[in-house]
Amino acid sequence: MNIRLLRHLSVIPLLALFSGCASDDIEYTEAEKQYEAAKKRVEKGEYNMAAFELEKFSANFPYSTYAAKGELLRIFAAYKGSEFILSEMLSESFVERHPKHPHVDYALYMLAMSHYKQRGSESKDPTHNKLAIEAFKRLISEHPRSKYAKDGQARLQKLYDTIASHELIVGKYYFDRERYVAAANRFQTVIKEYQTTSAIEESLYYLAASYAEMGLFKDARQMALLLRHNYPNSEWSSRVKEYL
Repeated sequence: MNIRLLRHLSVIPLLALFSGCASDDIEYTEAEKQYEAAKKRVEKGEYNMAAFELEKFSANFPYSTYAAKGELLRIFAAYKGSEFILSEMLSESFVERHPKHPHVDYALYMLAMSHYKQRGSESKDPTHNKLAIEAFKRLISEHPRSKYAKDGQARLQKLYDTIASHELIVGKYYFDRERYVAAANRFQTVIKEYQTTSAIEESLYYLAASYAEMGLFKDARQMALLLRHNYPNSEWSSRVKEYL
C-alpha cells in the first residue's frame, strides 16, 4: 500500500496484513488478480467501490488463500468509506469465525472503532459507547501485546467520560423532577463505575442532595464528607456543607 497514502489514514493496518502471497506461477490466479485489483482501489481511496468488489470476491473465492485477507481488507475499506455499520458487522463476523487468526486483534480493533465512530454525545443514547468499551476491553484483555491495544486503552477514558456525563445528565433530569430514587441510582452508577471521570465530583454532590431529599441524612452526610475529603478544592465541595 502506498506509504504516502498510509500517513493520512486514521486507522493504519499493517502493510503485511493486506499483502498478497508470492506466486510460483508466472500468471496470477483469478483470485489473486481480483484481490490485487481491490487493494489498488483502496490505495487510491476508492473505498466504497473496493468494499463492493471485495463482497463479490468473498462470494467467488470463499476457500481461497486470499479469503481471510479479502475479509480484512473489506473491513478496512468499509470503515474508511464511513460505512461503519457494515465494518461493525464484518468485524464481528470475522472475530466469531476466525478466533485464532493471527490478525484477529485487528478485526477486534476495527469492531471497537466501528462502534466508536457511531458513539453518541453525552446527551445521546450511549449504546455504541458501551459496545466500543466492551470491544476495546476484550482486545486489551485477549491481545495485550497487540499494537492496537495501546490505542484502544487511550480511547477508553474518553468513552468513560462520555458515559459518565450521560448518567449525570439523566440523574439531574430526574432530580429536577423530584424523582430522587431514580436520580440517586444514576449518580451511584457514576461513583461506582466511572471514578476516573470529571463527572464524579458533581455526582457526589447530587447524590448527597438526593439522599437528603429522601430523608436519608446519614447517607447524605457520608457522601458530603467523601466529596470534601477527596476533592477539597472542587466547587462542589464548597456547596455541599449544608449536608454535613
